Amino acid sequence: MIGEILSLFSGIGTFLLGMKLISKHLQSVAGGRIEKLFNKISTSKIMSVGVGVGSAAVLQSSSATTVILVSLVNSGIITLLQATCIIMGANIGTTFTALIISFNYLPIGEFFAFLTFIGVMFVMTDKNERLTSLGWIIGSAGLMFIGLDIIKLSSSALSQISSFGALFNSINSPFFLLLLGAVFTAIIQSSSALTGIVITFAHLGIMPVTGAFYLIMGGNIGSCMTALLASIGGQVNAKRTALINLLFNAIGVIIFLPFVILFGSKVVNLFENLSVSVIIAYFHIVFNALTTIILLPFTKKLTDLSVILIGDEKQKNMLVMKEKV
Repeated sequence: MIGEILSLFSGIGTFLLGMKLISKHLQSVAGGRIEKLFNKISTSKIMSVGVGVGSAAVLQSSSATTVILVSLVNSGIITLLQATCIIMGANIGTTFTALIISFNYLPIGEFFAFLTFIGVMFVMTDKNERLTSLGWIIGSAGLMFIGLDIIKLSSSALSQISSFGALFNSINSPFFLLLLGAVFTAIIQSSSALTGIVITFAHLGIMPVTGAFYLIMGGNIGSCMTALLASIGGQVNAKRTALINLLFNAIGVIIFLPFVILFGSKVVNLFENLSVSVIIAYFHIVFNALTTIILLPFTKKLTDLSVILIGDEKQKNMLVMKEKV
């Protein structure tokens, strides 16, 4: 069992390495353009959400997008209200990774792993900087699928151990699963890795699909830790940006949780013709998309709440000094 667990975490490490490399090289190719796009963004809420969707899809991380936003808000380049809309879009954009992960369970999964070889050939044979970066992106994407394959193989071995399967099937508390998903994601700083694991576990029958729903919702909250850490030491609006990201995901969980508890199993039965991996990927997309649709009219309220929760100490001190005078 120890060998299988070590293999599982090796797969997680390989997947995270692929994610890190693809994010790094995508930022080197498109990061500057994304920041310029943020700078030129209009006051349109829909446009801002669209920019958030596109940037998170390109960077393969809502956390990376939010960290960029924290720095831009910190420097006063974009407003807190604009950042709120972009955050909502970024949470939708990051769900595309879950959809890509679900492809690993299609017959063409091996082709995606083969991208590693294609990428390496670009890196080793091409001296053009842009094509070399493209090679790293392609190779890193393949590395992600190799990591998923390792996770799948090790999880398959673990599923044969009755005590391991019984452990996950016995955890039926939605609140415990939410907490588990949040803590695990906060530690590894990747909700996508969590999604890959829960899709694999559910696909192999190690855990019920509804359990995967709770873990993914918890993972959305845990993914906010990166931006919260990035905001430490920043200006007050940078801290508010990170808080808005947390509030968005927490409110989404509060809205969705009762419906998942009451109707989660019925929804899974309704779409029983779809593969488990696709159901979970679609749930992740619907969760973030509907949360955005519901909260988009209340972006001003959300920013006002962040201002109330994180006050400006300088303004408070100035008011105190005026009162003393």
